[in-house]
Amino acid sequence: MITVTTTTAASAEKKQLMTNPPPLSMSFSSVPNEIIANCLARISKSHYRSLSSVSKSFYSLLSSPEIYAARFQIGATEPRLYICLRLPRDTHHRWFNLMNPDQALISNGGEIKSELSLVPVKQKLSSSYAYAPSNATIVAVGSEIYQIGKSKEDKRSRSVRVLDCRSHTLRRAPKMTVARKGAKSCFLDGKIYVIGGCRKREEPMSWGEVFDIKTQTWKLLPSPSGHGFHPKHKVVVFGARLYVVTKQNKYVYDPKERRWLLEMGLVGLERLVSGNRPWCVIENVLFSHYCGKLWWYELSRGEWLMVEGLGDLYTKRADVYRTIQLVNHGGKLVIIWHEWIDMVRRKNNGFERYLGIKGKRTCCAVIRLEKRLSSSGSEEILGEIERLNVVVPTLPRSYDVLTCLSVSL
Repeated sequence: MITVTTTTAASAEKKQLMTNPPPLSMSFSSVPNEIIANCLARISKSHYRSLSSVSKSFYSLLSSPEIYAARFQIGATEPRLYICLRLPRDTHHRWFNLMNPDQALISNGGEIKSELSLVPVKQKLSSSYAYAPSNATIVAVGSEIYQIGKSKEDKRSRSVRVLDCRSHTLRRAPKMTVARKGAKSCFLDGKIYVIGGCRKREEPMSWGEVFDIKTQTWKLLPSPSGHGFHPKHKVVVFGARLYVVTKQNKYVYDPKERRWLLEMGLVGLERLVSGNRPWCVIENVLFSHYCGKLWWYELSRGEWLMVEGLGDLYTKRADVYRTIQLVNHGGKLVIIWHEWIDMVRRKNNGFERYLGIKGKRTCCAVIRLEKRLSSSGSEEILGEIERLNVVVPTLPRSYDVLTCLSVSL
């Protein structure tokens, strides 16, 4: 039995507390920041914007490195999309977030809440925008984006800059051993591999190099064939190996054995090189856009198969479009493409003459993927559209999306 005391003093004290409650910050005054950070790290980032308005201390903590360290430690990180956009009359390329107006792409329940849109990324320590150098190769490593090499007056560079997506600050990293421009890069087993982009006379011994994230050091990676490759080569990571695909050959690099192997199989993988088609890897399955459709490829099968269930996506896309990129976004597939608008045509003697394009718009689709057995008993991958919308309604033709990356925050 619970007994309630109703003395006059107790009633007066209760009335006083109801009239003038203590400030919220006082309830946390005796709690160490690391404990508060551990609690807040368990809350989805979709609520951070609202929580930041509670108090100045909350705002400071939710934007501090401590909160991201706590999220990483308990495995509560969420994917966030960063897009690099080329703007006219701009010597650099600008970074944007692809998110909904509530500053979160995915809600706590795992569903996308609203229309996706571009939000400019501004550096925390200044009012300027975050930029990427032209002709740099760009790769995401956890919550950071490495921008490697650049073009200054169309010259190669050894420079490496890192965009910390937690604080939106830029820092310099150790320079490469060889100046490069327009190289290819990927991340594998704690290391960044940079392939190509150097001078032809340097290619045999300096064709590639490897950056160890832990030791912050670069090491050269000689060419497997004794000479360089065509600039259109592709670098793909399958499992624990690095694959370099050209029109003539396919090479495999095993980090454990530290040597190149000539791969005689992988039939059809050269499709990535011809036509410069967009692609990405999700759970050791390669996805690529080809002939207006989405296809998938596994090393064990050695053939391209079409992703089923995406008829609505193909129907809703404009007749004239260009797929820019496929992105692995936390196990989901993001497709970004341009649709041409304001097309200028003129009819002359019964024939329609195409005169050009005034502008375009950028669109995005988020697709959930599921591997299952078909009615015939063979494996197939089914795609389900979660979100399909126009990200940027109108853009001049000179604007372009250069790359899109998924980082963990």
